[in-house]
Amino acid sequence: MRSYPASPYPQYGRPIEPDEWPEDIEEDEFFGLPEEEWGEEELFWEEEDVWDEEVVDDRPLLERPLLQRPLPEMPFVLVVATLFIISVMVGLVQLTNISTLEQIPGTPIAGDIGRGTLFVEDPLTVAAPYERYALTQGLHGQSYGHLAIDLAAGRGEPVISPINGFVTNLYVDEYGNTTLVIENEVYMVTMLHGDYTVAKGDELVIGQVVGTEGNNGYTMDFFGNLCYGLVYCGNHTHLNIYDKRIQANVNPLDLIQ
Repeated sequence: MRSYPASPYPQYGRPIEPDEWPEDIEEDEFFGLPEEEWGEEELFWEEEDVWDEEVVDDRPLLERPLLQRPLPEMPFVLVVATLFIISVMVGLVQLTNISTLEQIPGTPIAGDIGRGTLFVEDPLTVAAPYERYALTQGLHGQSYGHLAIDLAAGRGEPVISPINGFVTNLYVDEYGNTTLVIENEVYMVTMLHGDYTVAKGDELVIGQVVGTEGNNGYTMDFFGNLCYGLVYCGNHTHLNIYDKRIQANVNPLDLIQ
């Protein structure tokens, strides 16, 4: 019979005799089972049973590794990809049209005026765009394709057509300049900055009111300060005249009467 060490804890009352060690157990038995019943095959079955268990990850989706996150459904991916492509295309169109001229809001657009419809009576007569005016700046604008002068009569004063012709364009450019173009078979007159009331396609005669003087767009005062947002600052008409016969801009001061 084997002996046991004394208990480290104090015993109270009658000591309890330890059970006898089962010396009669055979070495070929394991937990009461013969060796042939708990062999390798049984152990492998237990391991497979453990690996077949489904592991559930209770962590929030964003805290899981990327490889464990569920992939989005295909319709959702297609919708996101379509919206991305549309946004890219819209951005490219806006970049392409950044310098495209825009029609003034509320202005009706008539059909395009062809070369054959620009013939008018007395196409060579040219007048100033005001009854009375002051020359505020001489020839300028060569850097952007103009040979123009600036005339002023006062904010809100009527602006009149300098020639007999048709309104062939009316738009706001990328600088906010309201731009009116009047043409006949000889001249093309371009005026800027006014509040124009005519429409593309209108036929005009010399002296007909086309709008009022303003400071829309890129205008400055006498000291070179920009007038954006200021009412009584830089009001004038920028006048450019192009002669189709020589295909060049001409000095408006040589033509206006």
